Amino acid sequence: MLFIEYDVNPQGEIELVALINAVEEDGQDPDGEAWLAWRQDQEDGGMGCVGVPPDELVVMGGDGGPEQLRSIVERIILADRATKEELAS
Repeated sequence: MLFIEYDVNPQGEIELVALINAVEEDGQDPDGEAWLAWRQDQEDGGMGCVGVPPDELVVMGGDGGPEQLRSIVERIILADRATKEELAS
């Protein structure tokens, strides 16, 4: 499973931190559940990470170039953040 890790500063600006392939070396945890559980125990409670849906992962692996990749990552992060902020309020 691919996860996007990001930070949001006090001004609301979002910064991409990393793309994480959370599948363990021995093939365990193919959906990244163990990694996500670990990530949710971190300082931000998992607010700064989101799994990439399989259909988006397929598009990301295509030949759309860097602009398409950036657009997909931005869309995933913004949707995740909106959902998490709504749940938090």
